[in-house]
Parts: sequence; C-alpha cells; structure tokens
Amino acid sequence: MNYKNIKLEKRENYAIIEIANNKNNSLDQKTLNEIGDATKNLNKSKEIKCIGLIGGPKFFSPGADIKELEKLDSKKAKKQKLFSKVDDLQKIDIPIISFVEGYALGGGFELALSSDLIIASSEAKFGLPEINLGLIPGIGGTQKTKKFTSNQNVKYLAMSGEIIDAETAMKYGIVSQVIPKENFKEFTLNFLNTISSKPKKSLQVIKNLVNSEENLKKSLIKERQEFYKLLDSENKKIGIKSFLNKTKPNWK
Repeated sequence: MNYKNIKLEKRENYAIIEIANNKNNSLDQKTLNEIGDATKNLNKSKEIKCIGLIGGPKFFSPGADIKELEKLDSKKAKKQKLFSKVDDLQKIDIPIISFVEGYALGGGFELALSSDLIIASSEAKFGLPEINLGLIPGIGGTQKTKKFTSNQNVKYLAMSGEIIDAETAMKYGIVSQVIPKENFKEFTLNFLNTISSKPKKSLQVIKNLVNSEENLKKSLIKERQEFYKLLDSENKKIGIKSFLNKTKPNWK
C-alpha cells in the first residue's frame, strides 16, 4: 500500500515507520489510519521482528491536528471511533520502539507511550498540554503514563501542561535511554538490529507478559469517555480559539 502521511521502510528483520505528513507531523485521522494499517500488516509478516517508530528532527509529533479537533464534538468523535487506531497498537504482538527527536506533545507523546520502549534524543521534549485547550489527554495520557512513573508526576504533566526535557523524562522513568543528538540515528539503527537479532517468539512472549494488565482497558475507556464529553464544552472552544489566535484563554 502507498502511504501519503507516513514513510515505511522494511529491512531484513525489522521495519521503520516515519511520521511524515505536511502538518508538522500532527496526528490527523489519515495519519493515524496509516500508522494503524502499517503496523497491522507488519505484524502479519513472518520476517519482521520489531518496528521502529520515528518522527522528524523538530517534531516527533505535536499531537492531534488542532483544526481537525476544532470541528469535532462528542457525537462525531464516537461515530468515527476517534483514536481507536492508537488503541489497536495494543494488539500488535511484536515490539514497537519509539525513537523521539524533537517534540512529542499531547497525542504525539501518547502515541510514543503506546509503544513498548521510548528512546529519546538529548534534544527531545515531552508534554501533555491538552489542558491548555480546555481538554484532557484522550489517548491514554492519564493512564499509560502511570505504567512508567508516579501518579504525582502524571498529575504534574497533565494538570500543568508543562513540557519536560529528555533527562527529566528519563528521571520519571518514561524514557529508557537518552542518546546524544549527533549519535541518535546511528543508535536507532543499531538498536533495531539488536532487537531484531533476538528470537521472535521470545520477544512476543516478553511483550505479552509485561503488558498484561486487566484494569488498563477499563481505565482507558473511562478516560476516552471523559475526553469525548469535553469536546462539547465551552472551554474547548475557548482553548482552541486562543491557541489558533495566539491569545490568552479566558476560561469559563
């Protein structure tokens, strides 16, 4: 399949998916659909043992497309099963590793959190700024982050909307390693080669055992429902208008 918003490169035993659309790597529905389709197809391959997910040097992804989000209300979001393609990543048997350069914000951060490992460039930045739009994280930001760090740190990120650097993300336990920017691409390929040299069945079993959590599915559904409700709120309209006009929001 020919993709327009991502680039797919298959090597001997692994594949690389690069977020590469014309909107600074924002996660519009088309981009999410393509990521979902590519990972699903790669998961069926006998040769592919792992997937590397990368973005650009400035933006891994800044999150959802704001103009697309502006048009959504709860009814439309439910009808199109908004963000379900990210949920489907949990069904992928082989390891998905996010290599983050630049900014991973909102949905971009949550996409990385949906992978099995996050490895960051020394220049990487992370944040959950949805509260500045009158919303909350809607792709697992309040739930998936708890697998890596304390509830206190999750509240700090989601309530403040602050952006943290790679070293702080590593202290939080969110990032596995921080690699100097100048060595990052070389490390990415070497690490994918290392993982793909291991027995595929062992990789799949390890992933399944570590990810086994009975209550995560229920808590993700609850988070998504609350996100949908806020799509109808006055504060969502105020937040997005202020973001687009670069003005300070006056919350209700």
